[in-house]
Amino acid sequence: MGSKGGFALLGLLFSLAVVCHVGHSLECYSCINPANGCTTTVNCSRNQDACLIVKAVPMKTYYQCWMFDRCNFAAIAKALEEKELKYDCCQKNLCNKSDGTSISGKTALLVILLLVVVWSFCL
Repeated sequence: MGSKGGFALLGLLFSLAVVCHVGHSLECYSCINPANGCTTTVNCSRNQDACLIVKAVPMKTYYQCWMFDRCNFAAIAKALEEKELKYDCCQKNLCNKSDGTSISGKTALLVILLLVVVWSFCL
């Protein structure tokens, strides 16, 4: 494949990445006290622009969608009716997982496609 074909493919991949990202809501884990880690995911509503993980005392964990501008101790403690808690809000898909990092399927697809383009230039 010549350099023109490579650039065309790279442009197509970029366009695909933009189209895949536009119009989708944030995706977060959503569970209360999962036994073996939270695996349930939901698409957040339009006004919920953050993923939240809360570890409350004694040993209660919440994963859910949240509003980033309400990501503070007072708002979270009141909504969840908890007095002692640690929390974290983030604004990337599935970022509220507590046991390591995760990547979305779209990210994995784009990495694979990028590797194909690089490989085609090397041949």
